[in-house]
Amino acid sequence: MSTALAEVHGRINDLDSHLQVAVSKWGEVFGEHTARVGAIFFGNKFFDDTEEPARDLTSIWQKKGSAAPGASTVEGRLATMDMMGIDRQLIFPQVVLAIPAWSDAPNAGAVLREYNDAVLHWTKAGKGRLRPTALLNMTTIEGAIAEAERVIAGGARAVFIQDGVAPGGFSPAAPEVDPLWSLLAKARVPVTFHIGGQQGFFGSDVWQNAELLKPGSFSTGEPVGPHMLATMHLSVQNYLTCMIFGGVFERHPELRVGVIELGATWVGPFVDFLEHRMDISGRIRSALSRRPTEIFIDQIRVTPFFFEKTARQIERYGMPEIYAFSTDFPHPEGGTDPIGAMAADIAPLGNEAVEGFFVGNAELLLPA
Repeated sequence: MSTALAEVHGRINDLDSHLQVAVSKWGEVFGEHTARVGAIFFGNKFFDDTEEPARDLTSIWQKKGSAAPGASTVEGRLATMDMMGIDRQLIFPQVVLAIPAWSDAPNAGAVLREYNDAVLHWTKAGKGRLRPTALLNMTTIEGAIAEAERVIAGGARAVFIQDGVAPGGFSPAAPEVDPLWSLLAKARVPVTFHIGGQQGFFGSDVWQNAELLKPGSFSTGEPVGPHMLATMHLSVQNYLTCMIFGGVFERHPELRVGVIELGATWVGPFVDFLEHRMDISGRIRSALSRRPTEIFIDQIRVTPFFFEKTARQIERYGMPEIYAFSTDFPHPEGGTDPIGAMAADIAPLGNEAVEGFFVGNAELLLPA
């Protein structure tokens, strides 16, 4: 049985969920270009199941994939959130849709636009509670800015970009990228990184090509393999290092960043490392008015996995403000009782920590 946490029920902010439409309906929901890229998954139980069970306290947490109650419709999602006790929710695409939209293939722009049009619909229909992330293709900065302007004008409240590729072929801290950061900061539209966006970071794809390292499948278990579990954070660490030490947050203090479904046990040691490296770099000390710890607290939020020991990280490294709750609905990595698992971990830190973790910390990315 899943846990209902009375003190925050109905006010919980969820920083990770997914819009998961059965792939056989992609043409109907998104458009013809998106339907073509999804055809390879036709008939796959996880991606193409349409037999949605009745919505109850068991099915909303235990049914995973495209047939989970509320996985693919605005009305269903809001009803599921009500039952879960969630007020606002950040929503990501399936990565199998995002990757072709981010590519340099001839149809990439059409797929991206079709998906983002659905994002604008969900944002408007969600009445402030649903915050789907619009995709930006960072192949060129000009193209990313043009689409960012379009979706912001249409009401989008967050964007999702890759962390495994250099934006437009530049460092994230290069002046060529500043107009994009400036646009997003002024609009108060958060930039988010999410698992799947790290593709391209490694110069070779062979690192996990060994029996114990490769992923399984959604049907057999461990779709995120041991190698990815241990390295998924490296790409975003690289990106954030560029942004922090390159002065992006200094120049754009209103820019907000979410690091989603990449775990959180790496964050404390990473920030500790940056603090030390700042101490030995006179150039960085003179260029930045805030320490890495302060930048994280002021402008970055991170979602732990339900099985991680977040309280232990807070006790060791501080920064309770940066960690925020997520369900990963309707994906199996979120577990079947994320509220209970994370509450059991955070509760010993006190009521203020529980309130921050489940409600307040996420408001940086989910402002009212």
